[in-house]
Amino acid sequence: MFASRSTLLAAALLAGLVPARAARADEPTAVATSSTATPTTDPDPPTTAPEPVPPPARGVAPEEASGIAIDEPPSTAERLRWIPRALLFLPRWGFWVAAQPLRGAAWTYEVTRDKLKGALFSADQIYGLYPVASYSTDYGFSVGARFVHYDVFGQKEKVKLFADFGGEFRQGYGLKLSSGERIAKRFTANFEARFQRRPGERFFGFGDNTELEAPPEMPIDPMTSNVAIASRFREDIMRMKTYLDTKIARDLYVRVTGAWADRAFGDSDVGGESIADRYDTTRLVGFDDGTSNIYVETELIYDSRRPTNPYISRVMDATGWYLSAFTGRARGLADDTTSYYRYGGEVQRYIDLYKGSRVLTLRAMVDAVGGTDGRTDGKISFVELPRLGGPDFLRGYPRDRFRDGAVALATAEYAWDLGNYFGGYAFVDVGRPFPSLSEVELTGLRMGFGGGIEMRTYRSFLLRGQLAASKDGDVFFELALSPAFGRRERAGRF
Repeated sequence: MFASRSTLLAAALLAGLVPARAARADEPTAVATSSTATPTTDPDPPTTAPEPVPPPARGVAPEEASGIAIDEPPSTAERLRWIPRALLFLPRWGFWVAAQPLRGAAWTYEVTRDKLKGALFSADQIYGLYPVASYSTDYGFSVGARFVHYDVFGQKEKVKLFADFGGEFRQGYGLKLSSGERIAKRFTANFEARFQRRPGERFFGFGDNTELEAPPEMPIDPMTSNVAIASRFREDIMRMKTYLDTKIARDLYVRVTGAWADRAFGDSDVGGESIADRYDTTRLVGFDDGTSNIYVETELIYDSRRPTNPYISRVMDATGWYLSAFTGRARGLADDTTSYYRYGGEVQRYIDLYKGSRVLTLRAMVDAVGGTDGRTDGKISFVELPRLGGPDFLRGYPRDRFRDGAVALATAEYAWDLGNYFGGYAFVDVGRPFPSLSEVELTGLRMGFGGGIEMRTYRSFLLRGQLAASKDGDVFFELALSPAFGRRERAGRF
């Protein structure tokens, strides 16, 4: 009887009908009584792991799952994604075709940069001479040259010479010196001297007046007229400026600036819009006798702007802040009656929207003068009033379209990387002039908008092509050699 039972159990085990660890019905269960008890030996583990059971489909109870994974149906946004692709098909490929010559030029520059620098710069690339050019709808083409020496005496001292012709300059020459690390690593002294003959400067009157196509009875009084008439004048300016930069802490700087400027004015002989034909220039402070004054300013700067993606051009800032606050004082020399103070500030915020390749930039700026009525008291020349308009500030309007005792500006700009040496941007600027900051209001704001393409290599900014328009119907195209949010010296900009 026992033999037959053993035979049947062995046959069942071989057929896989009974688990290998099942005990005989009449076999007592072994109980371990100490930690030294010998464990029961298990059979060899299976050579292949069982296939995992897929999780139940989303929204299905585990007891109702079939064990077969079912893909979710596409969302409405995914099903409609073909619409923008179809609408943008022609513009996208049109841009691609038009951009190939420019991409080819940028690629050539990148791969032959060392050879080009060998032709333009010394063998050690410490000094060199290179050409520059720009274009503006308002002024036309401008060409020039730059000579630079980056390490004059071995402590990163810098010398730069300027020469410009055409466009907004009949001729312009300049010299800039920097002490580098000669004095200290946290302190830099700079000196700059420029002479410029600008034959076509713009004047549209004062304040936020409406521009007319044709002027009323001539000449009009710029102080009392409530209309704006486009006109041009000549300005010859000699300016010397020295500024001292001191690094207080990481990203925090103090700049002290002293500037002397001598200006002479006259009728313009370009554009057929001479100021003498349209305005009573005897009512413009400084126009007949010129100006000669000094200006001293202190500025506190915090600048943490920086790129965030190591694979995108180093000139594309993607995060950080730029904060600036300044105050300055101007006094006339000899017979010049100039006497005013200036104050203001600027805030920029860079917001990284996607891995350093999609960036939203917000900017707010105010600039104002005090100690003068800005018009008739003789304490400030008409060219030294805060201004808006041009390729950087309130884009879409002519350069210097608005001038008054104070100006305010706000900007939102979205920039994205296009790859292959290109970046695109779109912007909206809003702002307007005011007699003073105490009279600021949010009504009647002027608005400019547009976009552009930037060309750049991994380490260098090449140029910016910008098309800007205003809500008042102005349209301007600019080719500039610097970004709209560049790092520029504020004092002497106006």
